[in-house]
Amino acid sequence: MKTKGYAVKAARAPLEPFTFDRRNLLDQDVALDIYYAGICHSDIHQAREEWGPAIFPMVPGHEIVGRVS
Repeated sequence: MKTKGYAVKAARAPLEPFTFDRRNLLDQDVALDIYYAGICHSDIHQAREEWGPAIFPMVPGHEIVGRVS
């Protein structure tokens, strides 16, 4: 499933548009249409690699508003 987001591609890099493939949904998964996503301070620490090594590209943000589709 093609998905659009904003990613940092290296520590301290700016967010930029990013398209990636998600795996297919499994029986126990829930599909969401995400309308809004927020970035909290822990996302900023992670994207700056301030808490240790991180995996890039990274799509930060876990504070979401949406609807189960």
